[in-house]
Amino acid sequence: MKLYHRTRNAEEIMREGFKDARGQFLTIHEWTGVWFSDRPLNSNEGGKGDTILEIEIPFDAIRKYEWKEQDKPYRKFVIPAKLANRYGPPRII
Repeated sequence: MKLYHRTRNAEEIMREGFKDARGQFLTIHEWTGVWFSDRPLNSNEGGKGDTILEIEIPFDAIRKYEWKEQDKPYRKFVIPAKLANRYGPPRII
């Protein structure tokens, strides 16, 4: 499955790989991982940064990391950096 990550840190990610972020992300639970979506998100949808990275990961490997939200026209995932880096490096689009 093709996944997209909008970032301000593209050069660092290309050089060192993805790094986990940690936060509550508007929930009561703490989450750890890297945000991805099934299409590039704009700033109104939560995308931050000027660069979009694309990576392909089999859906079976990320199924359990899907962040399900009703009424969204896209799918989001919070994937551990270690898993995402196995399928990298990403491609800048």
